[in-house]
Amino acid sequence: MKEQTMKRWMLSAAIGYCAATLPCHAAEPVQIPKEEFEQMLDSYQLVLRDYVEPADRKKLFTEAIRGMMSALDPHSRYLDKADLEDLERIHSGQYVGIGIGVEMINGQVLIRDVAENSPADKQGVRAGDSIVAIDGAPLFGLRDSQVASRVHGEPGTKVELTLARRGNTPLRTLSVERATLQEHTVTVQHLDGDIARIRIAEFGGNTAAELIAALRQLDGPRPVKGIVLDLRNNPGGLLPAAVAVAGAFLPQGAMVFSSTGRIPESNSKITVSPRFYGKPGSADACEQLPAFAQDVPLAVLVNGASASAAELVAGAIQDHGRGKLFGTRTYGKGSIQTVFPLTDESAIKLTIARYYTPNGREVQAQGIVPDVAIAPAVARGDDALLFREADMANHLPASSAVPETEASQRPVAEDSKTFGSAGDRALQAAIVQLHPALPSGQALGSVWRGISAMLRLPGS
Repeated sequence: MKEQTMKRWMLSAAIGYCAATLPCHAAEPVQIPKEEFEQMLDSYQLVLRDYVEPADRKKLFTEAIRGMMSALDPHSRYLDKADLEDLERIHSGQYVGIGIGVEMINGQVLIRDVAENSPADKQGVRAGDSIVAIDGAPLFGLRDSQVASRVHGEPGTKVELTLARRGNTPLRTLSVERATLQEHTVTVQHLDGDIARIRIAEFGGNTAAELIAALRQLDGPRPVKGIVLDLRNNPGGLLPAAVAVAGAFLPQGAMVFSSTGRIPESNSKITVSPRFYGKPGSADACEQLPAFAQDVPLAVLVNGASASAAELVAGAIQDHGRGKLFGTRTYGKGSIQTVFPLTDESAIKLTIARYYTPNGREVQAQGIVPDVAIAPAVARGDDALLFREADMANHLPASSAVPETEASQRPVAEDSKTFGSAGDRALQAAIVQLHPALPSGQALGSVWRGISAMLRLPGS
């Protein structure tokens, strides 16, 4: 396929980032070793000729590509039709499912994140659970995309999940009803002391607009005196959305992150600019921001499940001194992927760069260390520990060595239902930081002055 006809997506955690934001250069020819290529062709011919049954030629080539990608880092992979549909789902913000994200780690199907108020969330599915079987069928040997296809289905139908947790806990089976889910990613909670907690569950296609709507609502006759930006359990998402979120609190032109790779277009400095978060021909969304957003006191909450684009936003705010980070060290997913289409129904997702915070700190396999370390009030035990990026097989190593004590620490799986509650220690510390006059024991004494509301855009 010719370079100029390829539709590309720059990715964060397997979610699209329009490549129009970065320059593209003509691909340089690559010398293919003749001996290795001939070995592959010989193997292909041997299978076609001698295998016990006639082999599917298309499947052989597809699996050959898939196998080649599996030799790289865990975020580089072959994408089939279902995978590409998932990418489009992220952009549209609507899909049929139960509200979970999964990934394969050491042969296990691990639930990476659970969307708040989704069918899975309501049935008690939690991040850190592993799926043993779906509708009674074991998942051994399946890819994460095959697992996802079994979970997806028609709205109103049910899927049966058999789940396990680490430790000596028994298996449990839950029946979860599929639904058409509209991903609203921003919620607002009004706290004592004129503090607002803005939670971003994921960076999706509508996140920037939802955040701007939230900030405009907060810009009333009695403006807030501080904002707590909650990025805990945020698995990442669209990089343009993340840049727009950073731009809501940082000035135009401020660097959000830089990226470094082998090809020229992967070496870039991404700043708060419509070039990097806007759509061609559309108005600058940040022009609708109320003025107070740029100077209102800010605190950011992160944990071990804050990944990728969430780490990028947190790192930018921290490096620019715009606000302090509270919580635990983040996940450590600091690489960028590009999708290169092969056909209309297949593509390759390839890691092309590492990204760094504005001050040049590497995120990959290290994560972001908060300014104020706050452990969760209640840990659910060893069975609730989560994996980090550095735990994944074949993960892209950090350029610099990670201290062994930090690398060996694993985060506790926090239930998002506890966020914003009276026992939320990280939130308590952030509120005291923003409103020193408010006694710490009172900071969450009457945490709800209003209902935590999901902001919905007109027509959504």
